[in-house]
Amino acid sequence: MAIVQQIQKRMIVSLAQIAKDLNLHEGDHLIIEEKDGGIFLRPVDWVDKNQKYFWTKEWQEKMKRSQEALENGEYKTFSNMDEAIKDLEELVHANNNKNQTV
Repeated sequence: MAIVQQIQKRMIVSLAQIAKDLNLHEGDHLIIEEKDGGIFLRPVDWVDKNQKYFWTKEWQEKMKRSQEALENGEYKTFSNMDEAIKDLEELVHANNNKNQTV
């Protein structure tokens, strides 16, 4: 736990190690919450940092392909988990055979 000092008109300093641990950089946004007699700082962005991957170009392309596949009926349904597992195993087996050379 870091100890900080309040100075000059409610400005808090000495958060460098916490910022480093949380991968915060100059210009990042924080929510400051007063709760249960304490002050809590939580990193935020226009997109939550835990979900930033979702907004990458690569992930959005995967989402687009998935949406198109759904719209084109390119999916399977299963009555139970065993059927789904069997189908996945058959797919893996087929791919393994396809990759083998004679």
